[in-house]
Parts: sequence; structure tokens; C-alpha cells
Amino acid sequence: MRRWMGLLVVCLGFAGAYSVVGSSGTPLVAEAEAAPSADAGAPQSVYLMKASSGSVLPPSVEDAEAFCALVLACKDVPMFPPAPDFQGCVHALMEQLSSPGALGTSVSIRECGLSATSCKTLRQCALKGASATICDNVAMESDKPIGKCDLDARAITCWRGKVLGVRNCGLADELCVVKEGKAECALPGACPSNVKAEWSCSGTRMVKCQDSKFVSIDCKVLNLGCVSAKDDKGNAVVGCAPSGTATCKDTKVKCDGTSAVGCVYGKEVKVACGESGMTCADPSKPATDRTVGACEVPAGTKACDVKKFEPKCSGASIEYCANGVQRSYPCKSIGASKCVMDKTGGPRCT
Repeated sequence: MRRWMGLLVVCLGFAGAYSVVGSSGTPLVAEAEAAPSADAGAPQSVYLMKASSGSVLPPSVEDAEAFCALVLACKDVPMFPPAPDFQGCVHALMEQLSSPGALGTSVSIRECGLSATSCKTLRQCALKGASATICDNVAMESDKPIGKCDLDARAITCWRGKVLGVRNCGLADELCVVKEGKAECALPGACPSNVKAEWSCSGTRMVKCQDSKFVSIDCKVLNLGCVSAKDDKGNAVVGCAPSGTATCKDTKVKCDGTSAVGCVYGKEVKVACGESGMTCADPSKPATDRTVGACEVPAGTKACDVKKFEPKCSGASIEYCANGVQRSYPCKSIGASKCVMDKTGGPRCT
């Protein structure tokens, strides 16, 4: 269990993704995230420190459980689970954060979600300093979200009077602009003549021209650099990756002791499975119920079949099956008093 890490960064020094799952078309970076303030002065979390050296630290299952319990319980927090039910959320989150591509996962998830201990701290971190009432009475009758900018250059996405997402443009020296009802962050000025509609690198930023705006993704928020490489088909790709690690071409994951080694945008990335009590999943064998991303969890004393096990409430705890092991999560761990059964989402804390 790594809840002892606490929130080692000032959450408001980062801008997080609008959702847990990155938007299509944005390469391995969950919706453009603004860079940390240069004078933030806050220590980096262990996740970001390891990222700079090309190492992914998978979360503990306890941290994944706490994130899923909170995000399912805190209905007014602009952060969304990777699955609508507790059991699916824990599995999907562990899967997502235990692979080489986890280096590009939303900072909000790793720096806020995995460290928050209550709805209050999760909400504060997810809002990034924006007012909790900024979307009151906004997009009440709209069929789709509507964006707006606040006075501090935050791009806010609203729908039916609630905040769906916040991105702090000012922290990356960007402006908040609204076009066709969508709030986005863009660099000041017109697009330079040498910047095209496809992503390219400019220092640590991925940049491109889009709808006459000079948009960017600053990889340094993830403690990474902007790199150009070739994919499996020989096409040029641009993305965020550790600029100082060895180059690679083979995208197949390999085992190196208890760690898994993969290739992200032509740069070697290691998944430190062993540091989270797991081992490297043998890539030459089919995945099993205990496979999580590039790792494999140890066998438990209470085996279960996730396809047959029905998650349920047991008093104020959630009983569920995680990677072939039956587990119990006490709702009091996030300050909740009971477990309730949703008709569509199964058990959740409240």
C-alpha cells in the first residue's frame, strides 16, 4: 500500500485531463495538460520522478481501490472512472497504469486521484483552483458540453450546470480561447508558418495548427520530452517519452527480472512490476486473470473467477473479485459510512 506517499505535488500546479480516458487522436497523452508552474517549488511525486528515467511505477491495488471508491462516491467531482462499476474500475485502472504507455496517463489521476483521501481533497485537486459554481446554470438545455474561460485563463467544460473538466492554460503560458462552444488552451499569436496541422516537436512541446490556433501539449508536465520516431509501419509519429533513455524499435514487451520493458515512441520504458509486489507477465504466454498490463499479480488465498463473481456489499465493505483474488474494501477508508447497491453500477461507498 502506497497511500503514505500523500500528495507530494501541489495539485493546482498541474492541469489535468478532462477524463480518465484520453481523447482519440491525442497520442498517449490524456487530453493536453498544462505544464507545472516554473516557480511552483513543490517536490515531485514518485511517479513523475521515475518517469524522467523511463520507469513506470504501477499503483498498488489499495491505491486503485481508494481512487475508484472516491470517484464513484463523489458525484460532483470532475473526474471520471475508467469503468462505471467498482470492480471494473479497479481492474481498468490497474491495467492502464501498469503498462509502458502509463507514462502518458493523466497527471490528475496519478497526482490527485491516487493520493486523495476524501471527496473534498479530490474535488479541490480536480477543479485546479476554478470556482465550484462556475458552471451553475450553464448548458442546462444543451445536448453537448459548452466551454467557457474564467479570469485566470482556465478552460472550463460545463454541462447541465456541472463542471466536466478544467484545464489551467495559464500555467503553460497559454491562453484560454472559446471557439464553436469549446474552450481550449492555445499559445499566443498566430500559427508560425513552419508549424503544420500534424504534431511536431518544439522543445518539450508537441505543437500543431488547429482551427487557426497554435495548440500545444507540453511533455514536461509528465517529466518527459517531445520525441519523433517511426511506428511499426514506418510512419512518423510524435509523442511524449523519456528523452534520455535508450532508443528502441521493437514494441513487444519483454521481461527483465521482475520488470517489464517496452518501447514508447522509440524510447525504452521499464514497468517496475516488482516494486508494487507484482512480477513481469511472461509475454510468450497468454494473459491470465492475474495479468495486469505488463505485470502479473501474485496468487491469493481466496481465488475467484471475475466472470462469475457478483460484487456485493458486506456491511460497510465492498466484496469483489480483482485479478482472480477475492478482496474486501472497507468504505470507511475514504470516510464513507456505508456500502449501497446501484441498479446499474453494483456496490459503491456512500
